[in-house]
Amino acid sequence: MKPFTQVHLIGIGGIHVSAVARLLKARGVAISGSDAVEGEEVARLRAEGIAVTIGHAAENLPATADAVVYSDAVPEENPERVEAVKRSLPLFDSHCFLGQLFADATQIVITGTHGKSTTTAMVGKILEAAGENPTVVVGTRVPGWEYGNLRIGRDDLLVVEGDEYKSHVLSYRPTVLAITNMEWDHPDIFLTPELYAELFRKAEASVVSGGTVVRGGEELNIALQIPGAHNRQNAALARAAVLAYKKDVRPDVITKTLTDFPGVWRRFERVGTFNGAPVVSDYGHHPTEVRETLKAAREAFPDRRIVLCYQPHQRARTKQLFNDFVPVLASADALILVEIYDVPGREEVEYADVSSIKLLETLPPSNHPRSYAPDIADTERQLRKIARSNDLILVMGAGTIDKVARRLVEVLS
Repeated sequence: MKPFTQVHLIGIGGIHVSAVARLLKARGVAISGSDAVEGEEVARLRAEGIAVTIGHAAENLPATADAVVYSDAVPEENPERVEAVKRSLPLFDSHCFLGQLFADATQIVITGTHGKSTTTAMVGKILEAAGENPTVVVGTRVPGWEYGNLRIGRDDLLVVEGDEYKSHVLSYRPTVLAITNMEWDHPDIFLTPELYAELFRKAEASVVSGGTVVRGGEELNIALQIPGAHNRQNAALARAAVLAYKKDVRPDVITKTLTDFPGVWRRFERVGTFNGAPVVSDYGHHPTEVRETLKAAREAFPDRRIVLCYQPHQRARTKQLFNDFVPVLASADALILVEIYDVPGREEVEYADVSSIKLLETLPPSNHPRSYAPDIADTERQLRKIARSNDLILVMGAGTIDKVARRLVEVLS
């Protein structure tokens, strides 16, 4: 990739695009960006000296820009993308851009259906403690890193979360490819489980000559701060990925880093308490993620009633995995089921008949309290009414539901 002097980023408030923006700024590249809405990440970028415009228009693209990077949520008809094409500017999605930016680097890529962010953060933290000084890009915020979703280190060593959505993992050429697990997801993109599995075969084929593929499944038998068998599996995979990169990383460094690891933003994140009840926010939105997080909650808080407040994410996923959601949601001690979060640009007519009400009505009879919430405001109202001091309030979903957890404890993320 040729060096650029000024890059414009569309959808700059996204967790991945914002990391790319910060990385470019640190390398001395002039940065501008736009996003559809104000948000926490936009506020952070502005505080760091990056100009962000709210709303999309052709005139947002600076006359001196020599490249454009966009989020995968930004459609082709976006006026800034259209303007970039008119000017014949190089145009990249953020994953493709990052992969090309580090094309000559050693790449440790973590992919899989569940646990990517946590495992990526673990690998980055271990290598940091071992003195390897990696650059790390992760789809969450990591405590202790100045930018949260980015650790700026060496130009020749990249640790990155390889998202399977829209096959973004194929943007990279891994020296080490770590696969957490594989379970059908993103049914709007991968119409069958076979197509989803094919993506991971392609990812394995993209590993450089002499590189290594490591797979998850085993649990690391050490005491972690973050509960759950799935996190012990993440830890085991993180250790394997580090040792695949460098065999002589000391075992005590790995163990101490993992036992000290506090977790990451919105992955069983303890945000505070409400009326004596701990409040946990979690990003999980696949039936398996919800099930394993509920197990982790019971492991960490065995004597408390688990109040699950869940917002399904995307109608396609909810419909295709409907029968898997039913027993998982039914297992909560108390349930508030929020209306499905519609992902902009990803909802299709054939999935319009699915709803949280329909999901709630399908649950088997139970004496456990269950209710439906049409929106975030009603969700918060219900939680404030039913929460007891001996509860654990578990707020889950990849949409806007995290706001409820923050409002309950009056914590700004």
